[in-house]
Amino acid sequence: MRELLNYTIQKIDSGKPALLFIHPLGADLHFWDECIALLSPHRTCIACDLRSAGESMRSIGPVSVEECVGDLERLRSTLNIDRVILVGCAIGSMVATAYADQHPGRTSALILSNPGPRIEPAAGAALEDRAARVQAGGMQAILPDAVDNAFHRQPKDKRYDDYMDRFSRQDAAAYAQSARGFAGLDVTQALQRVACPTLLVAARHDRLLPPAVASQTRELLPRSEYAILEQAAHFAPFQRPVEFTELILDFIAGNGL
Repeated sequence: MRELLNYTIQKIDSGKPALLFIHPLGADLHFWDECIALLSPHRTCIACDLRSAGESMRSIGPVSVEECVGDLERLRSTLNIDRVILVGCAIGSMVATAYADQHPGRTSALILSNPGPRIEPAAGAALEDRAARVQAGGMQAILPDAVDNAFHRQPKDKRYDDYMDRFSRQDAAAYAQSARGFAGLDVTQALQRVACPTLLVAARHDRLLPPAVASQTRELLPRSEYAILEQAAHFAPFQRPVEFTELILDFIAGNGL
């Protein structure tokens, strides 16, 4: 079994914390390609496939956030990166929060896109149902709805087509294990313990973790800034990479990172 997560790194010797990107459920490290192309001239950028996603190792059972945090810390240590700024989207934001809570000495800041403190019971039940349907009928069993929900009010353009193509071709069994593992995810207490600067980026058209949920997240954080992308949906960094990276650069500059 692969010991490390599958990853890419664009490294520059800036002496500043690296950006570590964590994709949402159903995606892989390529989710961040356009963001990294814009940010890599400024900062070391690392993107990885979470456990049971992309080309990373598969879990025997449902993926746990504890496994994900351990995988990320092992990757950071192996790459000899001292400190990181974690950039996550949706469930990836919750994983980033859990890492920051468990490894505060290695976390300089958090950038949480489409954030939320927990997967609510109804959403968790929907993930369990999605996992069952995928196991029975493959990824096609949940298409196109699974992607269309994340692209609410977004154009059906090449960006949509590219995401749909990668989503539909992924390992169905691994996706089901991820969906089941994240169905009960709750980082409410972790958010209250996070002390580092945090940027929350909500999206106006996000139907799954809407701006009201991002506001709930903000109330739990001791130090946070808030922005909203008016034209984005559930995958704001993928759908609006230019605007998203501008927010990142402003945030890290404003906080001396």
